[in-house]
Amino acid sequence: MPFLGKAPGVSTVTVSDDAITTAKIADNAITSAKIGVDVIVAEDLAANSVTVSEITDDAVTQAKIADEAVDEARLQISNAGSNGQFLSKQSGNTGGLTWADAGQWSATTEGLVTTTQGQNNIDFTIPADVNQIKVVFYGLSQVSTELFKIKVGNASGTIKGSGYYGNTSSYWYNGNAPSLTENNDAIQLNGWTPAGNYWYGSLNMESIGMDGRRWSYFMAPYNDTYGEYFTVCNGRIALDSGEQIRKIRFTTDSGNGYDSGCHIKVYTAKF
Repeated sequence: MPFLGKAPGVSTVTVSDDAITTAKIADNAITSAKIGVDVIVAEDLAANSVTVSEITDDAVTQAKIADEAVDEARLQISNAGSNGQFLSKQSGNTGGLTWADAGQWSATTEGLVTTTQGQNNIDFTIPADVNQIKVVFYGLSQVSTELFKIKVGNASGTIKGSGYYGNTSSYWYNGNAPSLTENNDAIQLNGWTPAGNYWYGSLNMESIGMDGRRWSYFMAPYNDTYGEYFTVCNGRIALDSGEQIRKIRFTTDSGNGYDSGCHIKVYTAKF
């Protein structure tokens, strides 16, 4: 009959090669404790066997990524981009990254505005986070005897008035004492109210830092009617905390607007 116990004097039982087959191993019988450290190597993994579900959140650290392994396709960028652009932080866009032009002036969405007779409160939309604004006008003239003014607005569309500006305006010509006036309600050339004054020039605005709240500016346009005069204004704008300039408005203090055929265009940039 078969021997069922250990033979006297025998301390071990020798198992022949290939004696333990897959059929001899119960399902779920091999636990992680039975697998030695560094036993499973790359050659033991089937192709495509490690899936996303096997990788825990935040398990892939910077040290696990090879140098020069992350290319453009692996970054979440909000637009396609083109040659010469740089990658900029845009928190409101998909992925928070956007290809943008490097220091290039861009016209606002309104493009070139050619005024109609009596047109007033002409608005231009300023993108978020710019730090340069250039306002260009050609043949600008008021319908009636009143000042032309340039004002700014915030993201909600509120146009800022008294207290937000520090504007110094001056004009002079040969042989005459200069005029110097200050105001705090708009960017303007004080004293130049007559209708029929045609203005040609630009307003240049710069923001200190990148918050879009604090600005300085300078404007020295030419006047067709009084070409022998030199006119200039400069100053600063300080919006409330958390605000940015998001609108430029051309207006007149009596609300009668501008003559037809005036040309206005606004450019912005981020340097």
